[in-house]
Amino acid sequence: MTRIGIAIVEREDCFLIGIRPEKGPLPGYHEFPGGKQHPKESTAQTAIRECREETGLEVSAVKLIHQTSFQYVHDKVELDFWLCELRSSEDADRLSSTWRWISRSHLASLNFPPANTELIEQLITSVDSFDAQI
Repeated sequence: MTRIGIAIVEREDCFLIGIRPEKGPLPGYHEFPGGKQHPKESTAQTAIRECREETGLEVSAVKLIHQTSFQYVHDKVELDFWLCELRSSEDADRLSSTWRWISRSHLASLNFPPANTELIEQLITSVDSFDAQI
């Protein structure tokens, strides 16, 4: 089983979204920045590191907003989704070419991996949903 830390970065009712590369698992799906947890690293630290490595943005993990496990053909994963905030709003538009800001209203039209379904519903339905306990 692989533990994954994922950064949910919101800015002005938009979320930071990328597209998975054609080579590797789940090609072409939309995704949030995130990746595999390293030894002795919390999933919050993973989300921060992966966001920096993938997008170039520095974020802080604010709150764990969703956890789930999912069995894919290639691996069983445990996903921790962390609500993150930008450390500097000035950097928000300095993204690598595969990342962009997508409005909350457009999330449902994107093709996310099946393990993200509940989280996407949570993000679409309410900004207050982050107050719920995990």
